[in-house]
Amino acid sequence: MSGTLAPLDLAALRAALAGADGGGLEPLGLAAVIVGPGALDRLGDVLADLGDGPGEVVVLAAATPMTVRGAALAEVVGQRVADRFTLKWVVLGPADGSVHADEQTVAAAMRAAAGARCVVTVGSGTITDIGKAAAAAGSPLVAVQTATSVNGYADPFSVLLKAGVKRTTPTRWPDVLIADTDVLIDAPARLNLAGLGDMAAMFTATADWYLAALLAADGPPYRSEVAGLVRPHGEHMLGLGGGLTSDGGQLADLTGLLTVSGIGMGVMGSTAPASGMEHAVSHLLEMAATATSGTSTPASLHGEQVGVASITAAATWAHVRERITAGGLDQAARLPDPDAVSARISAAFARLDPSGAMAAECLADYAVKVRLLSSGADPLATLRATWADCDAAIGRLLTDPGELAAGLRSAGLPVRFADLPGPVDDDEARWAVANCALQRRRFGVADLAMLMGAWEADDVDAVLAAAETAAGAGGAS
Repeated sequence: MSGTLAPLDLAALRAALAGADGGGLEPLGLAAVIVGPGALDRLGDVLADLGDGPGEVVVLAAATPMTVRGAALAEVVGQRVADRFTLKWVVLGPADGSVHADEQTVAAAMRAAAGARCVVTVGSGTITDIGKAAAAAGSPLVAVQTATSVNGYADPFSVLLKAGVKRTTPTRWPDVLIADTDVLIDAPARLNLAGLGDMAAMFTATADWYLAALLAADGPPYRSEVAGLVRPHGEHMLGLGGGLTSDGGQLADLTGLLTVSGIGMGVMGSTAPASGMEHAVSHLLEMAATATSGTSTPASLHGEQVGVASITAAATWAHVRERITAGGLDQAARLPDPDAVSARISAAFARLDPSGAMAAECLADYAVKVRLLSSGADPLATLRATWADCDAAIGRLLTDPGELAAGLRSAGLPVRFADLPGPVDDDEARWAVANCALQRRRFGVADLAMLMGAWEADDVDAVLAAAETAAGAGGAS
């Protein structure tokens, strides 16, 4: 069955973005996207087209066994490369395949890729992130996508670990992205569904981006043409879940949306178009899971957590809008006290990292936001003066928490923190939601709630209760 979305026309998209009113967008560095059944068969031609310099084709992969049409993916990729080029296959991470983009692994990948004619990544978003960080500027980079798990295959960033904290770092675009739907169909169903959960952020992160730009907080200006790359397809996206385990057309549709989402982040030079409060909550849950479980691999996938956290972020937006309707903007903004913030961050992260390194990393990033908010007379002045128009614009970007939960539930995704594959209890969920704004400099709806004095313990409890109500509407997950 073919997908229902129009195939991605990269040339037309590049032309449209280049001609966007106002300019200021970063160049789209992705040269080609090849999606569909048998796309992997094009790998040899792609490598030949990328240049004729000396050196090996270095393939970076994890040890995770993968298949395509019943054959081992490593053998198929290896044959496509070795038939025409000198192949160097590099396995990153441990034998169980649980690779992480930490400093040691990235350094090992850089050493392996040094002097490569071309670098090919085969695997997860993590492997792709490592490849984008490791491939030298002179070496073309081809990303072979093996699941519809995240939107980070097609952007010039890598999520890397720094002192145990996930940090989005500018790296480079892949030159070519190959997504063979025969490979995607063979991926674990959870991985493919996780991409749908990751894309649920479009219903909340875009509003956070609009808000941050309005208040001149740290981050890029809001561009409706970039937001419009994915947000109009939100309802279609939520309807894809039922076919992601067996339907190549629906997998192609989700791949296209993930790719365009990545491109949107890339041309803005920021992950703000697709990463708001929901991602900050997910990052904290991942940090907590790896710090307390004694293993380096959280039981829940990033996209699974983002989907659940998106429901909570949507409930937070509803809470804030209700408070504003009741006069929440009438009082002076409650600017964070630097000393109090330092103590709060230290207390929040001490149980995860008694050394204080994790808290110091979070404080360094959050302090940028505090300084920016404190640099003017009233950080909420613009919002007060234009709230009616802002509320209307934000309302068009958001969706009802119950509708979002229903869409994720119909796809088979968890909609409660407790229902995640790595269950998160009430105390852990409350900790992550209450402290999500402290993890990074990005401004979002939780920061607005804090400025309004609407992020006290009872506010967080009210948001979590509303998210639970939304998750419960229509049946258990």
